Amino acid sequence: MRRLILALAIAALAACSNGSTVRGVVDSVQEVELREVEDLARHYEHPLVPEVGWRIVVHLDDGADITVTYVGERRYAPGDRVRLFRGGDGTPML
Repeated sequence: MRRLILALAIAALAACSNGSTVRGVVDSVQEVELREVEDLARHYEHPLVPEVGWRIVVHLDDGADITVTYVGERRYAPGDRVRLFRGGDGTPML
């Protein structure tokens, strides 16, 4: 669990360092099983990590829609204003 949190923190810092952020509004939140998320299924799953993730559709301020998969407790709801960070490869992260 500590490694997962550390990896997420490092990724967030890396995204912040290049200043690439976008803002938008959450359109929808849908529960998905982690098995459906290919990247996460390849890693070791700690027993304390939730077995579900959230597929979140965000309507960006520039008019585009983007889908992000978030793993953790549900903290986003339709209508919430959010800021997404773009990693070096362009992958959006909440």
